[in-house]
Amino acid sequence: MDWICEKSALGENALHNLLFNNNHVELKEKCEEGYLETPVIETAKFKEVTPSWNSKTNVDSSVELLIKIRVENEWTPYTSYGVWSTDGNNAGIEEREKYDLMRVTCDRIFVKDDKLGDAVQIKVILKGNKPELRLIAFSTDGGEDEAVEGNYLRIIENVPLISQLASGHKDAGVICSPTSLTMALKFHGKDVELEQVARGTLDSGNGAYGNWPQNAAMAGELGMRAYTKRCKSINPVKNFIAKGIPVVASVCMQDKNQLKGAISAFPSGHLMTVVGFEIKDGTEYIVVNDPAADTDAEVRKSYLLDEWVSVWRHYIYAVTK
Repeated sequence: MDWICEKSALGENALHNLLFNNNHVELKEKCEEGYLETPVIETAKFKEVTPSWNSKTNVDSSVELLIKIRVENEWTPYTSYGVWSTDGNNAGIEEREKYDLMRVTCDRIFVKDDKLGDAVQIKVILKGNKPELRLIAFSTDGGEDEAVEGNYLRIIENVPLISQLASGHKDAGVICSPTSLTMALKFHGKDVELEQVARGTLDSGNGAYGNWPQNAAMAGELGMRAYTKRCKSINPVKNFIAKGIPVVASVCMQDKNQLKGAISAFPSGHLMTVVGFEIKDGTEYIVVNDPAADTDAEVRKSYLLDEWVSVWRHYIYAVTK
């Protein structure tokens, strides 16, 4: 289930020291801090949820998203997803302390034990010099699946090929997420370089580049509409490809043999950009720009779809204009 609030809908939330202006929320004049709070959002029952936001900040301003969930008629406390500020000036987040009802990581919240969540509430705090909030969202593993619509058997050819390993970046081995995001941003016409995107997506709380909400926030800073999405099946990915939109997807595997053609195992997770689907000799393949390649020319790969789905975490970055 996806919940997305943007444009005029932002102004329908409770606003304290904020005003709605031209499709975004901003601080009122002479106010240095304010917040938006959504009403309680009833949902289909879920086990996990991931938040997203799109904003415009600078080194003198910040946006902080907090989220809480209802589990069997009991609310969790608000938990912060870090103080976000542009160009790598975020405060970052670390894995949260223990809670009775949930486990919180930098990417998502998991409902504990055999319980289920059924409602969400979000609060966003704006501080400093003219920050703008353009979108808030969350995605859960609840709700109905999408049907496939349109012809997804195509390859989006003009997605740039960028190897993280050949990039020369000091952290080349662990920048799969910003590398994949850079490919998607360049496809949409953004004049960005990997160094800039990596700097902007670095989570200063844990020193990692793969924080999903912060990668979506970085795309938002660059003027894109971006959110993390939990997919019930491969169908939503096929629908994006049918519309000509590449998506960034997360996989995780303990053994490289789980995905024939992969350069290595990825026990801590790995991101790649999905650019198409094809059928060869009656077998379906997913076509990706996999940044874990020794050269740019080796980034484009076709993986057996069944194998790829088996190691996919069912999460994507949906990045559109």
